[in-house]
Amino acid sequence: MDEKNTKHILSIMVDNEPGVLARVVGLFSGRGYNIESLSVSEVDSDKFLSRITVVTSGTKLIVDQIKAQLGKLIPVHNLIDISELDSFIGKELILVKLDVKNKNLINLLNKLKKIGIKTLLENKNELIVEYTGTPEEITKLVKLLKNTKIIEQTRSGLVSIATGTDYIKK
Repeated sequence: MDEKNTKHILSIMVDNEPGVLARVVGLFSGRGYNIESLSVSEVDSDKFLSRITVVTSGTKLIVDQIKAQLGKLIPVHNLIDISELDSFIGKELILVKLDVKNKNLINLLNKLKKIGIKTLLENKNELIVEYTGTPEEITKLVKLLKNTKIIEQTRSGLVSIATGTDYIKK
């Protein structure tokens, strides 16, 4: 029986020390698993803890193997498959640099402000904007900008948090 590949968002609480991220990423690459998105940041400076958010895809069997192997790593304190929870919030940040030479800048700015875009830099040649949204909303924004020359763009990768407290192990 063929299982369907599904997207999973893994939230991994780890020690904030050198080499931990390399060990986690090495576990994925060493077994041929793909990382679609990766975000990491310190979340508790007193306890020296960081949260790694990894978006990956695979069958239930493969993702369960990934979670089991991650759980065996010494610096891993907690691992939650956020995508298996009833409710969570996930957002990305995108920064986009647009070529606005020969463009009606006022119309473009009005269109962008209607969807909640923040302007970071504006001059006669370029416009740099910031937007936070779901991966789907970010993709819609990029499509909306298809008629404007995108000079450069960068996306943060998904960060997620579960709602409620039912998932916390007592």
